[in-house]
This record gives sequence, structure tokens and C-alpha cells, in this order.
Amino acid sequence: MNATTPKLNPFAENEARQGSPIGLIILAVILGVATAAGVAIWRSPKQVEQLIQTEKGKAEGFFSTNSQDWDLYTADLQSLINELRAEIETYQNRERDFKAIEMRIASEKRELERLRGEIERMRDELTKRTTELQSSEKTNVRSLARTYSSMKPAQAVAIFAEMDDKNAVKILALMKPDVVAKILGEMARTPDPNAEDGARNATLAPKAAELSNQLRLLQQQQQPTQ
Repeated sequence: MNATTPKLNPFAENEARQGSPIGLIILAVILGVATAAGVAIWRSPKQVEQLIQTEKGKAEGFFSTNSQDWDLYTADLQSLINELRAEIETYQNRERDFKAIEMRIASEKRELERLRGEIERMRDELTKRTTELQSSEKTNVRSLARTYSSMKPAQAVAIFAEMDDKNAVKILALMKPDVVAKILGEMARTPDPNAEDGARNATLAPKAAELSNQLRLLQQQQQPTQ
């Protein structure tokens, strides 16, 4: 190349003498954007976007006088900016997912609270109904005890013979001891209507004995513990 051939790069002589600081400046700009990305996790996506625009504005101001260096900026720095924007989008998507999960958890919590309240209400209602039934049963048993006490022993035995032992004991427990004694005595002499045809002289004595034993156990349970 002779001395009259024009130089393709008019900055070549300058860069040869000064060590071409363009590369260092581009690196500094990239590091500036990378620093903005480094604080992304501590700032909101809007703040990160503002940082990117700030760094980009600085770069545009520097490279505006040199289209060749601006092309280099576009190729290197824009790629990093795109990556940062992709990270911001990922962050926003995850934030939306977390909000959706929080909403679902809150909804399930409200449903659990509703079910808990419903269970409490049903339990209170059941307790109330149980208490009412127990009170009603005690009233009915007292009424039956008075009715059977006014009967003749044979008539009462005919009824107790068809009654299960548990209910019979509840009624007998509310009768006076002398009335109970007459009924059980009469029961022991009364023929068993459910005895087999071959069983002669079968009476209700076993039933009377069982009722007497259960009545004794019930009275022991009702005695206060000393």
C-alpha cells in the first residue's frame, strides 16, 4: 500500500497510539448493565427496567458519534438486555404463580374454617338433642315406674316378662324396694310363656334372678365414691 492510498479506518492511527480504549469502554458499559442485573433480585421488575434504560441511555450517548462502535454495542449489549428482560418476565410469571397459590390456599383455609364451624354447630346440636332425649327418657321411665308400681304384681310381671332386661332394670331402679320385692317374687313363681313344650314347671325365676343382679350392680354404680 503506497502513501497515497486512503485509510479505511480513520481512527486507526489514534488507536495505535492510545491503545484503543473503545473495547474497555464497551466492557465498562456491559459491566454496568450486569451490575443492574445483579440487583434485580432486590428490586421490582419496574425498577430493573428503569436501570436497563438508564444504562442504555448512557451507552447511546457515548456511541452516538460512531456508528461502527454503535453496531458493536447493539450486537453485544442488546443481547444482555434481552436476557435481563427474559429474567424479568420469568420473575413476573413466578410472581403470578405464587399469587395464584396464595389465593388458592386462602380459599381452602376459608373452606376449612367453614367446615370447622359446621362441625361445631352439628356437635352442639347433637349434644343438645342427646341431653333432651336423656331428660325425656328419664321422665318416661319415672312415669312407667309409677304406673307399674300401682299395678298388681302379677300384672307387672306380665309386662316385664316381655321387656328386655336393660329397660326393666331402669324401671325397677326407680321403684320402692318393697314393690320391687313383690314383683320379683311373683316373677319367680310365674310360668315362663316362652319355655319349650318339653320343659315342665319352667318359670321366670332365672329372669327374676338376672334382673335382681343387674339392679344390684346399677345401684352400686350410682352410689357416690368414698
